Amino acid sequence: MNERNIPRRRILALAASGAAASALPALGQTDAYPSKPVKLITGFAVGGPSDVIARAIGQALSSELGQPVVVDNRTGAAGVVGMDAVTNSTPDGYTIGLLANTTTTALHFANKTLDLANRAVPVGRFVSTRIVLVVNPQKVPARTLPELVEYLRQHPGTPLTSAGYGGLGHLGLELFAQEQKIKIVHVPYRGSAPALADVIAGQVSGMVVDVSSVISHIQAGKVIPIAVVSEERVPSLPNVPTALELGYKSLQIDSSMGIVLPPKTPQPVVNRLRAALKRAVESEFYTDAAAKAGNARFFEDAPVYRTWMEKDFARWGDVIRTANIKAPA
Repeated sequence: MNERNIPRRRILALAASGAAASALPALGQTDAYPSKPVKLITGFAVGGPSDVIARAIGQALSSELGQPVVVDNRTGAAGVVGMDAVTNSTPDGYTIGLLANTTTTALHFANKTLDLANRAVPVGRFVSTRIVLVVNPQKVPARTLPELVEYLRQHPGTPLTSAGYGGLGHLGLELFAQEQKIKIVHVPYRGSAPALADVIAGQVSGMVVDVSSVISHIQAGKVIPIAVVSEERVPSLPNVPTALELGYKSLQIDSSMGIVLPPKTPQPVVNRLRAALKRAVESEFYTDAAAKAGNARFFEDAPVYRTWMEKDFARWGDVIRTANIKAPA
C-alpha cells in the first residue's frame, strides 16, 4: 500500500504502538530490578570506619533487594577514586556508591566542582559519624570548651590533630581557630589510629576523632572529652555537651555518608533503591550495627540530601580558601 494513501491517524497510531513495543523490554528490565548481585563501591580501605558502614548497609540492603550486595573497596585520594568509579559505571543500578562528604570536600584540592549532574545521582543520606574533641589531661588543664579556648589563646601554636591532613577534622579545627581568633598547629597524620596514639603519648595536645575510636581511652582516663562536635550528644557520653549547645556554632563537623548512583540512572531504579535504603536503615539489623559503631542513624531523601551536599561542599571550600590549605601531598 502506498504510504500517502494511509490516513494520518493510522500512521500516528502505528508509530505510537511501535514506540511502546520498543519500550517494553526496558520497562520489564526495570520492573525486574535487581535480578543479579549489586556492587557497592566505597572509596576507603577494608576494616576502617567507612568500610564497616558499607558492609552493614550492604547487608541490610541485600535483605531488602533480594540480591547480594557486594562491597568493592576502591581506595585513593580521600575516596575520589571510588567516586570516579561510580560515575563511570553503567547506569543500570548494579553499581552503587557509598559517598562520604570527606570525598566531596577532597574535590576542592583537585580543583574540581561538585557537579552532581555529571558526577552522581543522590539516593539518600543515612548515617553520620559522631565526633568528639579530646585532650591529653597531662598536656592541657582545660576540662570544658570555654576553658580550652582560653588555654589556646594563652598558648598560641598548641599542636592539635585529626584523622588526616585536609580531612574534615583538620578543616573543622581551622574554622574553629579562624572564628575564635586563635592560633593552633595542625599536626598531620595518616589515619586516626597513629594520631590518637601520639595524643595519648603526649606528643600532641588533643584531637578531633570519631567516638568509636576513642571511647575506650576516654573510659580509661587517657584522654578527656571536651565537647561533642557533631550535632547531637553521644549516648555513650551523655554528660559531654555539644559545641553547638555551648554556643560555638563553627565547631560542627558533620562526617556523613549516603548512597549515590551513576549519572543517568533510570528514575524507576533510583526509586527502587531509595525505598530499599529507607527500609534498610530502619531495619533491626542496621539499627543495632549503627548503635554498636556509635553512629547516628537517620534517613534523608534525595532532594534534601542533594541540598545538604551542595551546602557542605561550599562550606568547606570557603574554609580551604580562607586558611589557604594546600592539597595533601
